[in-house]
Amino acid sequence: MGLCLLAANWQYDRHERRSVEQARSEAVETTAPLPLAQALPPATALTTAEHFTPVVAAGAYDPQTILIRNRSLNDQRGLWIVSPLRLEDGSVIMVLRGWVAATRDNAQVPPTTPPPAGPVEVTGVLRPSEPRKGPGILSNGEATSLNTETLCPDPSCYQAYLQMTGSVPQDSVEAVPVQGPGLGPHLGYAGQWVIFALLLPVGYVILLRREVQERRARTVPVA
Repeated sequence: MGLCLLAANWQYDRHERRSVEQARSEAVETTAPLPLAQALPPATALTTAEHFTPVVAAGAYDPQTILIRNRSLNDQRGLWIVSPLRLEDGSVIMVLRGWVAATRDNAQVPPTTPPPAGPVEVTGVLRPSEPRKGPGILSNGEATSLNTETLCPDPSCYQAYLQMTGSVPQDSVEAVPVQGPGLGPHLGYAGQWVIFALLLPVGYVILLRREVQERRARTVPVA
């Protein structure tokens, strides 16, 4: 029973954390963005409480575009478009600018639009760096994950990346919608573990009564 209740508490705690993060992602459009430097210093890991923090960053894009493989949008296969934004203080943050549909041939790189030239002000939300998968950067310049340390190894780079929701001047690529993690099945799993904990003493009593009845049947003398 104790183990079942521990498992139920663990699942409920996961449900609570996902609920908070989901609510934070849904409040992005109604929350005023903070200046990036005020929200998070460079080379600082993003905490769970800072996920989906709305920020605004001013600077200029480096003339570079990196495509992140295996990213679907509306059930269509595609790639993320990521560009480094060099800020006014010299630091760099990777910006998830948008999405592009994949070509039929994986060896063929789909055409992408370069980032806006000159000064730009990008609004978006902070997201944690993804774990590195596979070789990181492929021979064609694409990447297997949005791992900021791989894409921008310089100490001046931010550990988090910025998922763009708006840009001045306007970016020409299709932005990736901000989506939270969803609630998942954790609340249901917590309820199942509670039910298991409640059923254990009931089952024990039933088995105990059956055992007592069988022992009594064996001790009754045969006439």
